[in-house]
Amino acid sequence: MNRLGLIKNNIIWIVFGSAFFYIVFILYSDASEISDNFLNVRIELVFPVFLLILISHMIKSIRQKEFLCLLGEKISFKHNLIIYMAGMSMISTPGGVGMFIKSHFLKKKFQIKTNKSFSVIFLERFHDLLAVTCIVIFSLIAAFSLISTTLVIISCILLIGIYLSITNLNIFSFILRKLSTIEFLRKKISGIGPNESFAILTQPKAMTKGWITSISGWSLDSLAVYVGFLAFNVDLGYLLTSQIYFTSLGYGVLSLMPGGIGVTEGIADYLLVQQGLNLSVASSLVVFTRLATMWFATIIGVIFTRFALKQKIDIS
Repeated sequence: MNRLGLIKNNIIWIVFGSAFFYIVFILYSDASEISDNFLNVRIELVFPVFLLILISHMIKSIRQKEFLCLLGEKISFKHNLIIYMAGMSMISTPGGVGMFIKSHFLKKKFQIKTNKSFSVIFLERFHDLLAVTCIVIFSLIAAFSLISTTLVIISCILLIGIYLSITNLNIFSFILRKLSTIEFLRKKISGIGPNESFAILTQPKAMTKGWITSISGWSLDSLAVYVGFLAFNVDLGYLLTSQIYFTSLGYGVLSLMPGGIGVTEGIADYLLVQQGLNLSVASSLVVFTRLATMWFATIIGVIFTRFALKQKIDIS
């Protein structure tokens, strides 16, 4: 099966599974009330939500371009954006690991070695976790939450462990050897090995650039969610809204469920109800937020994947 077929099959199965979950989720939360909530949404605030999300992804694509430049690989803003956005088609995979398909795009189109592209994509995911963790920590100043604090502790442990692993070649080599014993992963990591890319991308200057860009992008994401809440006439404040969004998203990623389906929605619902919202309003916010973030990103990814094909980017 070629790479495009893999993308299609993964998306189809995830979409069907997600559709079934959302049907049950909406029925449980009172479908009629959720329908009324969506009919009464402030339309003038819906467009800004999607615009902010789109700008956020464009900012994150700049991070990819900067990382590639640091490794001596220069590609145009246009082609970098196409490849970054095409990778979003796999954002709903467990932990977003499907986004590593960008490595294949970069190799086929620009002959960028797997070692380099893997390092870039891996560091992108690392900075995503770092930025989200920082935002949640900052939000705890405004509103303490035990469930969010627990997530921060788990995330910090993961970040430290990952950083030590990628900056110590012995540890990295050991992990790769262990992963290569798993048949499913053997071929996928065959072109990966200890190299200078991680050393370059973990230098203080590179880490600072990645952190600032990531904070900027994810802050826009949380602003989009906040505006989305306002569209439903719910104002919990920017920091608390960010905390709820990223806490539920974080646990969804840790669950390794495709797109965090079920876990993200359940925790978000719980946290919103804890703020005094009734279940139907909370569920309406959750459904809209997921549509505006993960599913909008998936649609963008599919569109750009098709566009990449028309531009004769070989991903077969």
